[in-house]
Amino acid sequence: MNVTLSKAPDGREKSIRATKRTSYGLDEQFESHDDFIEIILSFMEQHDSHAFDADAHSLRFRATLAECFVIENDVSVGSCAQTNDQSLQKRAIKCFRNDIFDCTGYYFHLRRCNERVDGPRFSMTCSRSNERRTGERDPSSVQRYTTSREFFECHGDLHISFSKSNRSATIIYDHKCHAEAPKFRITEEIQQYIKAQQLLAPRQIYQNLIQLADTPQFAKTDLHTITRQQVYNVWLLLAKRKWERDGTDDFRSAQLLVGEHSGFQLIPRLQEPGVSLAFATPYSTFGTNRHGYELYCVITEYDLVSIPLSYLLLDTRGVQEVGKRGSRLTTWLMALRDAGLKPGVVHTDKDFAEVTAAAIAFKRENPGYKHHLCLWHSLRAIDQHITGKACPSGSDTIENARSSIRSSALPSYLRFLSEEADWILSKEHTKLCTSEQAGNIRSMVKRHLLRHPILPKVVYDNTIAPQALVFETYEDIHASSVRELLDYCKSIGQPKLFRYFWNNWYRPEYGGIGSRWEIASLCGRPDSDTTIPISRTTMRIESHWRILKKDYASRFVRPRLDVLCYIVITGLVRSRIHRQRQVQLGREKPSSYKDFVQLWRKCAEAVDNSAILKRAEIYHTDKDKWVYICKHLVSFYSSRSDNNGPFVVRLPPTFNPELFQERWPLVKFNEHELIGPDIIGQGVELNDCADEETNSLTYAEELASLQLLPAEDPEGAEEDDEEAMEILRVMHWASGEQCKFNPRMQRNICSFIANKKAFLAQFKRPYEEALGHSRSIADNTMRKAPRTYFHMRPQNQSR
Repeated sequence: MNVTLSKAPDGREKSIRATKRTSYGLDEQFESHDDFIEIILSFMEQHDSHAFDADAHSLRFRATLAECFVIENDVSVGSCAQTNDQSLQKRAIKCFRNDIFDCTGYYFHLRRCNERVDGPRFSMTCSRSNERRTGERDPSSVQRYTTSREFFECHGDLHISFSKSNRSATIIYDHKCHAEAPKFRITEEIQQYIKAQQLLAPRQIYQNLIQLADTPQFAKTDLHTITRQQVYNVWLLLAKRKWERDGTDDFRSAQLLVGEHSGFQLIPRLQEPGVSLAFATPYSTFGTNRHGYELYCVITEYDLVSIPLSYLLLDTRGVQEVGKRGSRLTTWLMALRDAGLKPGVVHTDKDFAEVTAAAIAFKRENPGYKHHLCLWHSLRAIDQHITGKACPSGSDTIENARSSIRSSALPSYLRFLSEEADWILSKEHTKLCTSEQAGNIRSMVKRHLLRHPILPKVVYDNTIAPQALVFETYEDIHASSVRELLDYCKSIGQPKLFRYFWNNWYRPEYGGIGSRWEIASLCGRPDSDTTIPISRTTMRIESHWRILKKDYASRFVRPRLDVLCYIVITGLVRSRIHRQRQVQLGREKPSSYKDFVQLWRKCAEAVDNSAILKRAEIYHTDKDKWVYICKHLVSFYSSRSDNNGPFVVRLPPTFNPELFQERWPLVKFNEHELIGPDIIGQGVELNDCADEETNSLTYAEELASLQLLPAEDPEGAEEDDEEAMEILRVMHWASGEQCKFNPRMQRNICSFIANKKAFLAQFKRPYEEALGHSRSIADNTMRKAPRTYFHMRPQNQSR
């Protein structure tokens, strides 16, 4: 009984008994769902006329659901009352709300949940109550495409509470009758259709249903009233049975899911809940998500088709240890190495945690090993530095340059640098390069990074034709590149700029300090100059991520770990295996061969008398030594149709796995037998995306040998993870269920975002891509710009 305290006229407090209404039109206990629906429906038909009367009394009933009451499938009231899983309880609440909607015709919105000692209490309000209207915007300021809703003083409340002590649930209904809310329910016919079409995207199913709204099959389903969200909810309920093995722990669910699929193997020492999850795919002959895990992948090339070998889900933001990310990457790669993976070439972007881990795992006892940084990522980092877009403090490491250009530290072919030490270590000029200087440096450095002993030196300068092709050694390439860069930096008075390139891109190995030229240039290691990697960038792994995001995960926003693993296992990996088998059987051609055919045809169109003459006199083209494709080489496979007619070029060579190779000639036309699976590890790409000797100390020593700048240190960037995680946890809580029905909290959160335009510019497009909204549904093309760039220029606006 409620008691209220008030103050008497003489100042003393007195107690007043507050009247509490206890009369219910219906107060019964139910053990089955059928009895509940039948009795509540009969009660409402007798007492609710659906005509609003402000002076009428509220209609009230109470229903007590016993422990054995089954809510859905095998979920009972007793299990919901005893559990601490609020998500399961909310699912039960939605089922009760839908039952009340079916019986009464009134829809209720969840407003709050009060945690009590005996169990939670959920409070809901009628969707047509004036109390709901206060949380909406002013109707006059909203552009409506439907008729505005009518609200009533119905004081409609629905309270559902669970009791741990009695293992029961209680539903209390208090509401004045008024017009019914329109029923937007998914019928059995619609559910069966969604089940039959569940392999399609939810939005495609929804569009198909709308087109079938007038057919006899759905004549009595009121199909025009359903929404996209309703179709998605039914589709998700059906689809989640494929991947969900543990509803409360998606990490455990992902482990069980991987273990069920034949050929996929969990990597033992990387099964840390909340930190890392790694597994190998069937192609290893040895073998983007809700929690913010980084997704890494190792892919190789087999028959010119990219095949994923292993995946790693990693999140070290809550781990407090030195080398937390790099040591786990090392463990992962060592596990693959111990199982038989011995790549000749590894490509990564400019992430030195990956560079260091790959060096520890694959470089030792592998003299032919090469590690190459992605050319695109390297040129982007160079461009950002020379244009001033990224110039971290402390980047001008004079002391590092001083120790590395000493005569005793330099190889003999680079000792000319010690003679220029005074200028190199000076502080003459600190201004940024001009746009012309930046362009010259970009083209020069790109040319340096792409030189290789197999490729002929470009010596033709439009004045004197060379007598023959000239090939340089590894030492000649390195020395001439450093000399050219030094001369240009001296001509523009930029010693600081030369120090940057020397320390980060051109420095050789010395005194236990790792070589930057070795990982940045195409030359690689000095003793491995007989081969050249086909790839220059990590475009294969970037394409792999694009396919995963656009083609397979576009219908999910921040999916659970088990959902992500299910997509990778049953969708992405299976499609790559299928693609490789098609290529192997001759049913398909790899994309690299298709690009080669297009380039062959383009060169064939340019073949003329000039190409025939210049191929021997100026370019000294060798038909048997293909190092690149050009019109002069293609001209060897051409002939005139008649004496004065155009040149007719033969068809390009048929595809075979040895057509493109890493040895001279790079393009080989003879036919050979298909390559066996024993060379699967010839080229590997890693992206962000063991044995007993693996530890953080070994990783730290290898990392220290690279002499990283502060901005390049992969572990230094993670020092403030805990502070960032605390902010993210608070933001996730504030913008979650607490904010959903609280307009004031929504406004407060938006007010804390200082630059809303910058926030949307950064995150809106990834959000739309995750929802699959970045492309037009009608023609599946990207959004068109309102005006072309040509007409946006002022001088062209009048045209």
